[in-house]
Amino acid sequence: MGEFFKPLQIYVVEDSEILQQTGCSGSAQTAVADLSVLRPDLIVIDLSLKFGSGFDVLRALQQEQLLPEAIKVVLTNHANDEYRNRSLSLGASHFFAKTDTSQLLALIDTLARSRHPPSSEVVDTSEH
Repeated sequence: MGEFFKPLQIYVVEDSEILQQTGCSGSAQTAVADLSVLRPDLIVIDLSLKFGSGFDVLRALQQEQLLPEAIKVVLTNHANDEYRNRSLSLGASHFFAKTDTSQLLALIDTLARSRHPPSSEVVDTSEH
């Protein structure tokens, strides 16, 4: 009998119309409400939102002690030391520039692979 593994759940806090079609929030307040219910494993947060900011999301998660086990990643066009330090002090685990998403994709790949066992070799037991 095979084992069941929980898929990696990702929540995106982003105000881009294109990305919102994947199921995410462009508002800090909506994001915090959704996150407390959905409880994802990985939260990808843009700093610039239509309503509020990614800092507001991080601050609320930190103050309310919501999802301390979730990995919080800031993905922004404002990749500078000031925003990096502020994000990390508010509980972000990682800080990546939108100009190079390869680091985020590698992190997602690593997290997804860690939830599934390595493929077993198939042994042919049929007679020839």
